[in-house]
Amino acid sequence: AFTASRSTSSQAAPLRVSLAMIRARKNRISQVAFGTLAVACTLVIVAIAAAGKADGSNAALRSAMAASSVRMQTKSMPAMYRNQKPLFTLNQQGATTHVMLRKPTAARSQCMDRKVNVRAGQAPKIVSSTVMAPAISGVDALTMRAKQAETMGVQAVILDLDGVILDYEGAANHALNDALRKYNKSGNVGVDWTLHSKIMGLRIQETASVVLDSNRLLDRVDPEKFIQRYYENMEPLYTDLKLHEGAEEMIKSFKAKGIPMALATSSSRASMERKMTNYQHILDMFDCVITGDDASVNFGKKSPEMFLLAAERMQADPKKCLVLDDSPIAVASAKAAGMYVASVPDPQNRFTQDFTNGGPDFEVKSLKEFAKTEGIQKDELKRVVSSDLPKAEFNDMPLSVGFGTDLIHTATDGSLTCDDKILQAINAGYTLIDTATKYESEPDTGRAIKEAIANGMKREDFYVVTKVWVNDMGYASAIESVEKSLRRLQMDYVDLVLIHWPGPAPGKPDAQQFGFENKAKRTLTWRALEEMVRRGKVKSIGVANWTIRHLKETLSVAEIPPTVNQVEMHPYYTRTRLLNFCTDHGIKLMGYSPFGRGRLNIINDPVMGEIGSKYDKSGAQVILRWMIQRGVVPLPRASSENRIKQNFDIFDFKLTDDEMATIDKLNGDKRSCSIDCHSIP
Repeated sequence: AFTASRSTSSQAAPLRVSLAMIRARKNRISQVAFGTLAVACTLVIVAIAAAGKADGSNAALRSAMAASSVRMQTKSMPAMYRNQKPLFTLNQQGATTHVMLRKPTAARSQCMDRKVNVRAGQAPKIVSSTVMAPAISGVDALTMRAKQAETMGVQAVILDLDGVILDYEGAANHALNDALRKYNKSGNVGVDWTLHSKIMGLRIQETASVVLDSNRLLDRVDPEKFIQRYYENMEPLYTDLKLHEGAEEMIKSFKAKGIPMALATSSSRASMERKMTNYQHILDMFDCVITGDDASVNFGKKSPEMFLLAAERMQADPKKCLVLDDSPIAVASAKAAGMYVASVPDPQNRFTQDFTNGGPDFEVKSLKEFAKTEGIQKDELKRVVSSDLPKAEFNDMPLSVGFGTDLIHTATDGSLTCDDKILQAINAGYTLIDTATKYESEPDTGRAIKEAIANGMKREDFYVVTKVWVNDMGYASAIESVEKSLRRLQMDYVDLVLIHWPGPAPGKPDAQQFGFENKAKRTLTWRALEEMVRRGKVKSIGVANWTIRHLKETLSVAEIPPTVNQVEMHPYYTRTRLLNFCTDHGIKLMGYSPFGRGRLNIINDPVMGEIGSKYDKSGAQVILRWMIQRGVVPLPRASSENRIKQNFDIFDFKLTDDEMATIDKLNGDKRSCSIDCHSIP
């Protein structure tokens, strides 16, 4: 700091020092620190100019100031702040501009539309825009779309378990303190259990480690034993769990209005049932229950796919679903799914943070008062009537065991190539070969079939399936994809082309947060496949990994309906509802991963062993026979010649109705694929 002299020499010296400091930024200070320093230097220069005499030296100073200003804007500003628009721009010509201001409350920030009327030579005058009337009585509207709604028509409501219905956190913290006192005489909890399990979304094992570490116990206390003691303390408290005040009245209110309801919780189904032991009558009011066993979770909290799955189970439009939750992570997930979100009473004031997607649309102060809200009305579900959807008239896919070529690679020593294995399958009796652009097995498939034809078979003896990958979705790109597949297969036509996935998987770099672009691409891709049928390049077209929601969408726009839907299917993931829908619409199912990719150990299930011993068959053969009798084409993968032959040897026995029913009962909706097609918007 210094006092500016009015002499030219005393003004120039600090100016030279300031600019020298600017030039030295790259060698001595970081960009952020330099940005602060540069601003300070500019203020010093302005102060000098204000203090100086109106003589020639001031002109030199003004020139130096302009040069330093340009220099700072182009070089000194950190990259993250460059090219950003200012909060507002003073327009000396009297033009009207819009300014985005933050709402001055501690609760959350808002984008408020204000008009700035600027006239030359006058200070800016802030004029508030028209104040809106309260949107819906009983709730505080926080976002613009909530403020604009006098009533809200919803097709379904999705409620959180612990934060909305059941008061679980108090009991959990009590059990935590009791467990901690065993090892810590003071009994102090350094990090509150609720803080980390609800805000950070940590799983209980991670939370236990954090709590122990904060109390300097992690080096001498096993987190697993600590968790076990916590559950022991929690056990007697389950019978004393209470409902949140007004929760039951609210649920009954939705029920009286005829609005479908889903219970969504990141807890396991067993944990949820344990918590709700005394409230079975509450569970009975819900149309569906989605738990952490049904869909993936984000950091231990509900993910967008969990909310989308709940909407699909109730056949509701996600954009017309209302979510009530108390977790910021769950709120962000529900907003990502395109749903209306209301935050429930939040004594910890966890919603003070800024949300990139705007945060909750509504804030509920009291569940009891919210139950009386008249502004939330039922919006009738516009279900697609099955009889109105077209059915496939042409479907010549044989009901047989297909040979899957995904991950069938050349042996490391080069002794057995992929096309050798496909030839082994053909020699064992397979005629349905499943390949895809993504598998990179189309050239091998083409070579193997070409060799089989040279040995006396005909092209018509084979049923060849390939697929359009996600990156090739679109009209022109899908047509080009099919043309390239034909060239790689060395064929004039292909029997069946599928769209591999409904869209990019959530979490992938090219994934869409909302489904409007996915829907457009699905439609354009389908139009491309219809065109390839008309050109005679493709005999049948279908889809893969489509849910009922995706199928209804495609059937509603299709001129040529899909004939096949290829999905994951096995005894632990029976897909019965999807199978029934496809059967009603002339769509055949192909089932990949019939053995759960080895991750689920299905072939060693005691049920398979018991049934297999009766027919002198392996567990794998029992599973494949079960799929054939359901009318599903199984697509097992195998590398050894013995396993290839064994998988096709299933046509000399038949399962009884009781045996089929026994296998059906093994369903637990457990998928082996890491991607859940329900999560793709």
